[in-house]
Amino acid sequence: MRILFIFIFILNSDHLIAKDKVMGRLYFQDFLGHVHKNPSKASSSLTTIQCAYSVKVIEDLEVRSPKGWLYVKVGDDRGFIMSSSLSEKRPTCFQEKYPKFYLNLNLDLSEMYYWGRLTDQYLSQESKVK
Repeated sequence: MRILFIFIFILNSDHLIAKDKVMGRLYFQDFLGHVHKNPSKASSSLTTIQCAYSVKVIEDLEVRSPKGWLYVKVGDDRGFIMSSSLSEKRPTCFQEKYPKFYLNLNLDLSEMYYWGRLTDQYLSQESKVK
């Protein structure tokens, strides 16, 4: 009986061994965005997040993050965010600068999703025009 108990404990102890390690916390700095299932802007969304949201950057032995992407944990979701959308310092966001305006937008979840998708597709670069 005792051997059976030890055997069952060993089989179920996989979840006790942490396969991911929290590397730190960063802040999302865009207006709205997504945690992606895969490291691609076209990848499906796991959840929508907004500016100043704190995310845990994690290292998982089974997951490789390509250059420009970080593997993160947001709530119960684990996925990818572009590293250019994250900051070490908590940003001052549109929502904080103009709270009355933002609250009057009355964005529902589907609108937040689409604004986040727009942010995913938006490219910001400096002009080379002189």
